[in-house]
Amino acid sequence: MTTMLKRLAFVGALVLMMASGPGVLAQSVPPDIAAVFKAYDAAFNARDTDKLAILYHPDVTIFEGSGINRGWVDYRDNHLGPELKSFQDLQWAHSNIVVHMLGDSAAYVTADYAIKYKAGDRAVDSGGIATHVLVKEQGAWKIRHSHTAARRRAPGGQQ
Repeated sequence: MTTMLKRLAFVGALVLMMASGPGVLAQSVPPDIAAVFKAYDAAFNARDTDKLAILYHPDVTIFEGSGINRGWVDYRDNHLGPELKSFQDLQWAHSNIVVHMLGDSAAYVTADYAIKYKAGDRAVDSGGIATHVLVKEQGAWKIRHSHTAARRRAPGGQQ
């Protein structure tokens, strides 16, 4: 096949996919990746940093709001650990999980999240969106990068 015909075939296939709507590109969540998020939600709700450590790559980068943590130890000691200790009645869940495979050993995942907790007298009911980059090493998926953004607060700071 000539180069021109290959290009035409590719463009034609692309046009057909786009014309068919977004469902064509959608895929179900692979069971092993679904298990990562189920375990993550359970560990987060239990405020168990030891179980969370199993799910993160040691060199993870975390972008949350305007903050950056580099490495699991930094994230655990300077962000997540102190935060989890301050939460009472914690409820966390991922939803609308969409997996985009990047070969056999990498994927990026987009999701929504919801979080409710009490911290002192303050009750929080919030959520947002997340993008996670996962890598598979020695048969296990690990979160290598995470970027979350909370939904906008209503005027006056109400959540």
